[in-house]
Amino acid sequence: MIVTRIFAAPDGKARIERREVPMTPDASGRATSVDLPALRLFFRDTPPAHVHQKHRAPQRQFIFVTAGVGEIELGDGTRHRFGPGDVIFAEDTTGDGHVTRTLEGTRGFAHVPVPDEFDITRWPLQEIDR
Repeated sequence: MIVTRIFAAPDGKARIERREVPMTPDASGRATSVDLPALRLFFRDTPPAHVHQKHRAPQRQFIFVTAGVGEIELGDGTRHRFGPGDVIFAEDTTGDGHVTRTLEGTRGFAHVPVPDEFDITRWPLQEIDR
């Protein structure tokens, strides 16, 4: 399982990288992660054609995309599409931020903020397909 991390690089520009969720087989043989810390859970819908101009993540959080198709635009102009089933970890709470756009339908999300001690950079880094 892959999580896309959005973070602020030392130059303040938003970047993305992909991290693999560490998992091991459980008693039934299914790949399972350890329990992860979470602060709460909330849901959000974003209407069709919505553009959220440059902004930073308000908190470090997992974002599970449940509906619609959107994109994230980084400071270098690159755009990355996301749809149902994608998992994002937004932690660019500093720096220049990013732009989000709804491309198709109403985008649905489940947000799960995490405590400060959670460190996704311990997870294996994956290549990004271009």
